Amino acid sequence: MTERWQTPPEVFNPLMREFEFDLDAAADYETARTPRFLTDALALDEWPGKRIWLNPPYGRKLAPFIRRAAQEAAKDKVVVALIPFRCRASWWHEAVVGHAAEVRCIRKRPKFLRADGTRPTLTGTCDSCIVIWRGGPLPTMLTSFFQNGECGDQQKP
Repeated sequence: MTERWQTPPEVFNPLMREFEFDLDAAADYETARTPRFLTDALALDEWPGKRIWLNPPYGRKLAPFIRRAAQEAAKDKVVVALIPFRCRASWWHEAVVGHAAEVRCIRKRPKFLRADGTRPTLTGTCDSCIVIWRGGPLPTMLTSFFQNGECGDQQKP
């Protein structure tokens, strides 16, 4: 099973318009969503961006990436991550609750793209969310929803 997936444009593009990312912290030449990207972000002392996009690998590196995202945001940066919605995981309580400013639920499971840009037939096996860290510790708000590829507080009537 590969951990090399590209963020689908229906998820990334609205966030790019909102945040104007200057760094993709977990990418390679085929999966990067910004011109500047890191291939080994966990090995660096500091991430060079100020508005950082993060779609980390969902395997063993997930927890270290999430903890690192919260640490980078505490340096007066904005970090926006597409991650599994796993509110029972220890990393969720250590780095999301009380640290992230916002968690945006995604109504449907995203269909990630393969590194070559094609879409698989099946979606992922877990629900995902967008986590936004802005600066230091904050009360975390579970607020917005993605629906039809748009960000915001949209709900069906």
